[in-house]
Amino acid sequence: MTKEEVTNEDSEISTEEKTSVFDRERNLRLLKFAIVSGGGFGLTELFVFLSLLVFDIYYARDLILFRIWVFDIYTGHFALLIAIAIVMIYNYAINKIWTFRKVEKQADFKVPTQFIKFAIVGASGALVNYGLFHLFFVVIGWNVFVATAIGFIVSVLTNFILNDIWTFNPRFAKKAET
Repeated sequence: MTKEEVTNEDSEISTEEKTSVFDRERNLRLLKFAIVSGGGFGLTELFVFLSLLVFDIYYARDLILFRIWVFDIYTGHFALLIAIAIVMIYNYAINKIWTFRKVEKQADFKVPTQFIKFAIVGASGALVNYGLFHLFFVVIGWNVFVATAIGFIVSVLTNFILNDIWTFNPRFAKKAET
């Protein structure tokens, strides 16, 4: 092989690596992220159910906790907020420990900052989910379950991409000491 052939071969490899958006590692992280998100969805439903059960037992509708100014907060909304808070912490911890484990070894992330980023991404994903649900269910008139599924799938993908390039990106953290 001549020197030019070796140089061309090296440049082809580096170009191929740079253009690959979803390499094997990222695909594995996406699969893990989707599993964690699916589990989080199930836990959200469970915590909403349990919260509503507790509220019904203690007649929460009459408690001052559920009244802000002159507006009543429906127990379903409050139950969902509790569930989202619990599941957000769960999803962050599991994704940090399992999904992004290899990335976590490359840098020292500040946990409070990283969690705030994760929560911002999660909130944006919720807006994407709700927007798509509204579009497909209310505007277009598709089945509620189909609209929910489309919103969930797209929001999981957008959440993964944003978390992969912002929340868990070693470039935004201090290099790990070896």
